[in-house]
Amino acid sequence: MKAARLIVALFLLGLSLAATAQSIPSPRFDELERRLQIRPEQKEQYEMAVGATKRALLAVGLSVMEMKQRLAEELAKPNPDFSVLFDGADRAFEQQRPLLEEAGRDWKKLYALLDDKQVEVVKQFLLDSLGQIGAAPFIQDAPRKRPKSPPTGEWV
Repeated sequence: MKAARLIVALFLLGLSLAATAQSIPSPRFDELERRLQIRPEQKEQYEMAVGATKRALLAVGLSVMEMKQRLAEELAKPNPDFSVLFDGADRAFEQQRPLLEEAGRDWKKLYALLDDKQVEVVKQFLLDSLGQIGAAPFIQDAPRKRPKSPPTGEWV
């Protein structure tokens, strides 16, 4: 029984270490700025969006590290209570929601200043850097490509 618990504990600890390593993304915003060819009138809002995103990602990363610590402490107990960990994870991400929403608002303001090509570059960069789930708060309000109008008149 103790051997099985030890194996499960080591497996869960390994998963948490892998999740920690993968969950703290570090996008190269300098590369994005270069690719976007930011105009002077866009620069201030771009810096605000990037700053808000960095703050949000740092806060999420710290929360993940705290969860990892709680997991290790819980696994050290003779009878670990995993429900405590799941409840803590929900609270940790809920605490970061305001930072994620702030960053999302700043990206939305930036999107209003960007042309369609720049918006597509930003969306693709965020998806590549953060993945679908990680990028969602920052691209959910991005304008969609507008469909081309159908030709008017009759076909000859």
